[in-house]
Amino acid sequence: MSKQSTLLDLVCAHRPQMKVALGVLIACAFLLALSAVFVSPGDDTWPILVIDGVLVGGGIVFFSVTYWYCTKRAMDG
Repeated sequence: MSKQSTLLDLVCAHRPQMKVALGVLIACAFLLALSAVFVSPGDDTWPILVIDGVLVGGGIVFFSVTYWYCTKRAMDG
């Protein structure tokens, strides 16, 4: 078994927890969108809002793609 296959087995073993992580990240995105209503680009907190948006968006993309791949992998084999 290759190292990549072993790593994928370890990651895909946590597929149920990925749903929870996605739920938390979606809730964070909702709260982030709510706070974006009250923050304008000139405020001191604007860079924090942008960094948080990148992190939350990246997390949603990462966990969504990983969950999709692990589901596809489980169905194929």
